[in-house]
Amino acid sequence: MQYSGVPTPGEQVIPNARNLFKIIVLFALILSAFVAGHYGAITIEKNLENSEFILFIAKWSWLLLCGTLASVALQGLGILAHDAVHKVLLSKLWLNELVAAFISAFSLLPFSANRQFHLQHHRFSHQKNLDPEEPMHNHPLWFSITVGSIIGLLIQYQILFFNLFTRFFQKRYFLPVLMDILFLGLAYSCYFILLPLNGIPIEHSLLPMLLTLPIVFSVRAISDHYGLPAIAAKEKRSSTGKQNEVSGWVIITSPILEWLWSGVNYHEVHHKFPYLSHTYLKATFIATHEQLPYVVANGYLRNLWRHIQRDYYNNKLPKSDTIT
Repeated sequence: MQYSGVPTPGEQVIPNARNLFKIIVLFALILSAFVAGHYGAITIEKNLENSEFILFIAKWSWLLLCGTLASVALQGLGILAHDAVHKVLLSKLWLNELVAAFISAFSLLPFSANRQFHLQHHRFSHQKNLDPEEPMHNHPLWFSITVGSIIGLLIQYQILFFNLFTRFFQKRYFLPVLMDILFLGLAYSCYFILLPLNGIPIEHSLLPMLLTLPIVFSVRAISDHYGLPAIAAKEKRSSTGKQNEVSGWVIITSPILEWLWSGVNYHEVHHKFPYLSHTYLKATFIATHEQLPYVVANGYLRNLWRHIQRDYYNNKLPKSDTIT
């Protein structure tokens, strides 16, 4: 069914220049956070003449702040790679795949494995025992926040290595897996070798980012699907007529975060219209929110707090906040 104000796949225009510009900005933010973390830590060490404990607290407070900023930007790269999973990052397919493999690797994700994982997630979104995201988040909230992202990362590397060792010479897998291996090698070389060679040690760059990344990721990803009732299998939905159940959230957040994270806060809109570039998600929500069911929350942190009272597969649909 076509809805007024929602472009068809052929009508939408892929924002090539805007996406490339955002990629450059996000890489610049990551590098700036690393540089600021390093030189800020050096400054603190030189000028703070207190006890070792106070020095440690001040230094690592600064490094974790910079690591958090780097994690926010890194997640922005991963979300742009998510657009590429749906082939709407860049209009030329070969360039879409090449750039996506590159930016996904610097987000520490193998792109082809992530595509397999994510498309399976779309097929079985929030369905018990079928959704590949279930092992990440179907736990007590504290566990999902701290360990869930690590589980998801390990699953995707497991997919990569399975493809590498069992499917590598199959035509469908050869080039995507090869690109993942090459670009991951490049990314890890930059993080572990190139940065230290240029005077920025791992403990001032990669380590603070890795320490904060699981939390930053989870604060956002928890409100993709957490706290909503499980969705029936497609066949059962067809028999009951429930074709428009809600499997994800719409989070009203700041314009800056919405830009950095490419509209992923309109997560349920993306699941209802997965072919759309992120640039159309907000307008599509506005055009369809009176015609299609959505569950809306004002703010990631506010919704995260409410999840304390919810299970991953909640027993009832939460009420929407007033749309502001």
